[in-house]
Amino acid sequence: MQFMSRVLLTALFVGVLHAETVQLAQNGRALMPVVIQSEELKPVADELASMLARITGSKFEIQVSAEQRGLFLGLTSGEVPPTEREDYTMRSDKERLVIIGRTPQAVEHAVWGWLHRCGFRQFFPGKTWEIVPHSPSLSIEVDVKESPDYHARRIWPGFGWMKERQEVCEEWNRRNRATSGIQLRSGHSYDGVMIRHAAEFAAHPEYLALVNGERRKPKFCIANAGLRKLFVADALAQFEEDPALDSVSCDPSDGGGWCECAECAKIGSVTDRALLLANEVAEAVNRAHPGRIVGMYAYNEHSPPPSIEAHPQVVISVATGFIRGGYTIDQLLAGWSAKVRTLGIREYYSVNTWDRDLPGAARGGNSEYLRTTIPHFHAEGARFMSAEASDNFGPNGLGYYLASRMLWDVNEAKNIDALVTDFLDKSFGSSREPMRKFYALLDGTKKSALSDDLVGRMWRLLAEARCLTNDEAILARLDDLVLYTHYCGLYLDYSSTAGKERQAAFEALFRFIWRIRDTGMLHTKALWRDIPNRDKTVQLPPLGKYSDPDATNPWKSDERFTRDQIAAMVRDGVEKRKLLDFEPVSFSMNLVPATKLMLPQVPRGNAGIYLRAVRDFWTWIDKEPATLTLGGTAGIIYQSRGTAKLELYPIAEAESKSVAHGEIEPDKQPHELKLETKFPGLHRLEVSDSGQGTLITWPDGMPMTVVSSMEQPAKLYGRWHLYFYVPKGTQIIGGFAEGEGFMLDPDGKTAHTFSQKPGYFSVKVPTGQDGKLWSFKHSGGNRQLMTVPPCLARDASELLLPEEVVAKDAAP
Repeated sequence: MQFMSRVLLTALFVGVLHAETVQLAQNGRALMPVVIQSEELKPVADELASMLARITGSKFEIQVSAEQRGLFLGLTSGEVPPTEREDYTMRSDKERLVIIGRTPQAVEHAVWGWLHRCGFRQFFPGKTWEIVPHSPSLSIEVDVKESPDYHARRIWPGFGWMKERQEVCEEWNRRNRATSGIQLRSGHSYDGVMIRHAAEFAAHPEYLALVNGERRKPKFCIANAGLRKLFVADALAQFEEDPALDSVSCDPSDGGGWCECAECAKIGSVTDRALLLANEVAEAVNRAHPGRIVGMYAYNEHSPPPSIEAHPQVVISVATGFIRGGYTIDQLLAGWSAKVRTLGIREYYSVNTWDRDLPGAARGGNSEYLRTTIPHFHAEGARFMSAEASDNFGPNGLGYYLASRMLWDVNEAKNIDALVTDFLDKSFGSSREPMRKFYALLDGTKKSALSDDLVGRMWRLLAEARCLTNDEAILARLDDLVLYTHYCGLYLDYSSTAGKERQAAFEALFRFIWRIRDTGMLHTKALWRDIPNRDKTVQLPPLGKYSDPDATNPWKSDERFTRDQIAAMVRDGVEKRKLLDFEPVSFSMNLVPATKLMLPQVPRGNAGIYLRAVRDFWTWIDKEPATLTLGGTAGIIYQSRGTAKLELYPIAEAESKSVAHGEIEPDKQPHELKLETKFPGLHRLEVSDSGQGTLITWPDGMPMTVVSSMEQPAKLYGRWHLYFYVPKGTQIIGGFAEGEGFMLDPDGKTAHTFSQKPGYFSVKVPTGQDGKLWSFKHSGGNRQLMTVPPCLARDASELLLPEEVVAKDAAP
């Protein structure tokens, strides 16, 4: 069955060559009705008339007519291709404004697009964050034809919405056009097929994957023709049951467990097997239902690009997380785009387990990431976006709003600064400047670690903003952000304590998040369901689970916070959360050996038990050509993520290209690597291992330094001992720490003890102890240095420092 649309009217402007200004209301009086072509446009007309009444103060009558007059909403005639379902035109002349959409959904998009032009905004879900301009006299001149750059623009909550939030969140999606013209199904599908055909699988265990000699769920033996036939039949049945379906998913179940039989091995890689099945389904589906789509992720073990071509109606959505094989996202996009006609993106704007609704912790709160990736993915061929997010508009709301604008029109990426200014002006009025600084603290582009200093700065900016306005609408938005900031402080207290104190802080946290659940500042449902499952040091009370009835849950209260209570939170927050007592110092990355400083020999330290993900080491070549001989062990934690990769980048290389490449098999065995360079001086050694756990070793005395600053934090694992240099004249060693350990002075004495609680540290440098090596010893967790060079090494012979520091301190 082809995609069809009812035969409808096409808009014509006879004799009008350009748009003209039309007056819709004058001094609070409507000058024309809202005219709809048919009753199916009545819902969007009702919303439009209601909003116009709020904007102008006048009532707009709704009429049904095929005549293009007044504020006309109509539909085109003829068949509508799926990729044009959201297209619309909007044009004005002196007598009318005509909006013509390809479908009712397109007309709705046009209405909200036009209201945006009139100044309406729905920045976050709910009335508090709704901006309705006051314009008793309303006119517009417009002539546009619009269609979205992404066919699907889904920003959806992992863990789902709470029932109290679903309506306003769905409304936010519609008003910001964060919806889909084509419903692409790409989620894990194998489990559903097994459930729907349980009897068939019971009769044919050979359909299941052969793993360690046994037939097991949840993967299939794709080499089995009967299994593929069953999968095809299941897909066809889905279209028969729901003829309106745009697509079915053929994505494998989550996790591993792929078939180990000889016949599956003959097909090829895991990706080739999954794609073979999707191709057969697409072929059969398109014989019966031309134009329909089969969706699949490039994810986990089937993320590497295939060696076979995809059927034209197979859409592959490349996941930006949980990928295997050591590929970058760009490498996956390039590899898949060579084999498939249309791509999608499976994004992770917020995953509560990862970010806990904290400032700057999620991609959805990183404006630079959004500004860069949305147009980049589109340029690489992506036309579908499915972004897992959270109902956490406190830290990420501005990012979600910006994403919705760019997903509709990728050129909006060039206007991010203007969009942010518009948000601040309309949301906060005279309080815009302190709130600009507040949102800079939330932006993950320059992420600040959760600490008393960060929360204290948030409190002080909110206090300033509250003093600059008496507008009730603005104060209501500030109240929401006060409640969010209070959550940040409560979470900091909970996460940095232990024992009875942790349980008490956990209870205070959970009682609070329930009381503010309707604000959408944080994802109460996700937090309540997930934290107790992962943190076994705390407990919910009897009848305290999320699924337990609200009325009998002892920690759930419907009492809302009053304005006076909110004001008290601000005062207490400013008092409790102290700020840093030092100024950060900037250093260059022109690193040179520290040998001119004549630093003494010290007991050699260690750089931890392994690295994960991406780590940069900095090394120095005195004389070229040279060969770096290193040791490497990969697959310490996982053995299924491909080889660990090393790239050697000489800073003197004009095009910043790697001159040597190495790979380490993930077999937990030591390997020798040799990397050659023809360049002298500073080199960056990049190690990437997709998080599998890799240990890099080097000869004693080889220059090898790790940089760990706030801008470039180095995540170290296990207990480690590394040295750093305190330049002459330094009075305070300041930085950020998370995890226990010690700071030792040049005499090896303990200068500071780090607790488990993350936070900034400030250590005074006694007279005569500057210009020397200090160290972090028996350290667990991370350290970022802010007032001294953020360069860490096992001893002085391996230490590289900023050139300006060495030149100054080595001078006679």
